[in-house]
Amino acid sequence: MAVLAQFGPPGVLMTIGWELIAQFVFRLAAELQIYIHWTLLAFLMCLSAGAGALINRLCAKAGTQKRDGESTARELAILRAVVDNVPDPIYVKDSKSRFLLANQRTADVMGAATSSGLLGKTDFDFYPQEIASGFIEDERKIMLSGQPLVNHEEYIKESSGKSRWTLTTKIPMFDDTGQTIGIIGIGRNITMLKEVEAELERARDEMQFKAAHDCLTSLLNREAILEMLEHELARSVRENGHTVILLGDLDHFKNINDIHGHPIGDEVLREVARRLLGAVRTYDLVGRFGGEEFLVVMPGCTAPDALARADQLREAVAASTVPTAVGPIPITISIGVLVAQEWGQITSAEILREVDIALYAAKNAGRNRCILAAPHSQHSRA
Repeated sequence: MAVLAQFGPPGVLMTIGWELIAQFVFRLAAELQIYIHWTLLAFLMCLSAGAGALINRLCAKAGTQKRDGESTARELAILRAVVDNVPDPIYVKDSKSRFLLANQRTADVMGAATSSGLLGKTDFDFYPQEIASGFIEDERKIMLSGQPLVNHEEYIKESSGKSRWTLTTKIPMFDDTGQTIGIIGIGRNITMLKEVEAELERARDEMQFKAAHDCLTSLLNREAILEMLEHELARSVRENGHTVILLGDLDHFKNINDIHGHPIGDEVLREVARRLLGAVRTYDLVGRFGGEEFLVVMPGCTAPDALARADQLREAVAASTVPTAVGPIPITISIGVLVAQEWGQITSAEILREVDIALYAAKNAGRNRCILAAPHSQHSRA
């Protein structure tokens, strides 16, 4: 409290009391529209005005040196009660970031039994080195620049393993000569808000995933893979790149559904999707085009590599039987392959038509093979 004595109780109250009460009321004003009735808002504003009038009276008494000790003590007790009943941490620190004043809520957050237990101590007495260093560095910048730190989000992971988010505002505190002698801080625990935001973010991501992915295989759905195809074709034109498109169809898949039923067919489709994803590069795009058909878009894949990459996928699918509830089932896939750059100016619809022709050429040639779609080919679909 020695620092406070440097510029007298009225100066302290003018600096601390008005800043704290006004800051608290104004910070709450936006939220009150949502959470608190306007009647309570009016009450808080009156409380703020009363606190301001109280401070002005104290300053007037200081100016005339005619303070009434008993009255001043009572008014200080009222101001202290106001600060202590604010549900947010409010505190004052000196130029060395030592606590000069704090309400009970600050003590609760810091893990001290009483607010007086904070006096003369720093964040290093309550937080791990890394966390405390960050807080004190922020306060040092505030005192050097004279600029406040407003609505700063702080993530605190305590040594106990608990974590919390705090929305903090810290403002510089000046003496009557304009020198910075400390900071005034107010914080709000926004951990629950952050948890709600994180949950909403997860829900939004889940909705976005479901909107773009097939619910059975978790591959891109038809609409999404076609959109990706358009993007990749446009990008390859801009960058003079290469794009390979594969269209695969499982061989004799109808027989699996007819003999074992659609649930077993679904098991096969999920396993084939898993094998395809395991055989492509991380930036390749795999989608369920429809039924037992799969569309694969391979950016940056050149013509010499096209058939080799397609054959790797074919082998991955046919590498082993698929385990199902009715026992292992063998499966193979036929694939049509198209190198977009070999076709010049070609639309995605034309690409799909030509790669489909190559796919059915593979079917007609005996299945379980890959056929390259040559420009202006005259393959016929059987």
